[in-house]
Amino acid sequence: MPSQAFAGRGSKLQFLSGSLYTPLAEMKTVGFSGAKYDLADVTSMDSGTFREWLPTLADSGEISFNGNLIPGDASQTQLLTLFNEATLTQWRIVLPSSLGTFSFAGYVTGLDRDISVDKEVTIAGKIKITGQISFA
Repeated sequence: MPSQAFAGRGSKLQFLSGSLYTPLAEMKTVGFSGAKYDLADVTSMDSGTFREWLPTLADSGEISFNGNLIPGDASQTQLLTLFNEATLTQWRIVLPSSLGTFSFAGYVTGLDRDISVDKEVTIAGKIKITGQISFA
């Protein structure tokens, strides 16, 4: 069977602005990281020689992104506002060719800009996901 791998070209990181989703302009990479469950050690004297664990709370992790900084771009200006105002926002990552969409709520928790003489000027950041991620 041939691979079903695909390139991310054409994917979009979008945030809800009013009643419409707005794509964040000129993103190059978007990555999920840090999803995990907290575990409680429930080992007792009856457990034998191995520890026993109970999953308690899930953490959906965070999104990291980076792209080209576009001065004056409305979506990147709104991103700064979301950070400055600590606004809980609905986000989605739309995969190319109708392959599906990840949806979640989150806060912009970090913004970085890199201005260099010998490279493109970039913007990068992090979104802390709150609650569950869905995929459709």
